Amino acid sequence: MSDTPPVPASFAPTAESGQFMERAGLLFEMVGMPRAAGRVLGALLVAPAGGLTPAELAASLQASRASLSGAIKYLTLLGLAERAPNPGERADRFRVRPNAWATLTEQGNRKLQTLHDLAAEGLRALPQGADAAPLREMERFYGHWLRLFPAVLEEWHQLSKEEREES
Repeated sequence: MSDTPPVPASFAPTAESGQFMERAGLLFEMVGMPRAAGRVLGALLVAPAGGLTPAELAASLQASRASLSGAIKYLTLLGLAERAPNPGERADRFRVRPNAWATLTEQGNRKLQTLHDLAAEGLRALPQGADAAPLREMERFYGHWLRLFPAVLEEWHQLSKEEREES
């Protein structure tokens, strides 16, 4: 069984999917991603299973291929997008990488570890008479999250494995 389904001759987003792609760009930008990368990710989320070529992405997003190349590279480096091989076709295709959301969350978790460590450092550096409550809360909150996250991630991987085995 091939990992790559047949690709339709062309991709024609609807008005609703076009709005979704724009909204994805704005929302992903709010969490720190470049807007262009968020728009590309939005397009890949509503793309056919075989993915989209840079030309199809450019047409769908009404952007130049050159302006999208950095976004595609960014998403690929983050582990959110991947090349989708299509034998006999010369153009690269890109799709959302399997397990992308766990990958993104794991990267976010490393940032949370940094915030936890910052709180611990702040508690050690706290001057006499300062209020330790905000730093203690910060350290406890992120410490709690960091203790829970590995179990949640492991459960997710197990569910994903069972789903793949059933299909």
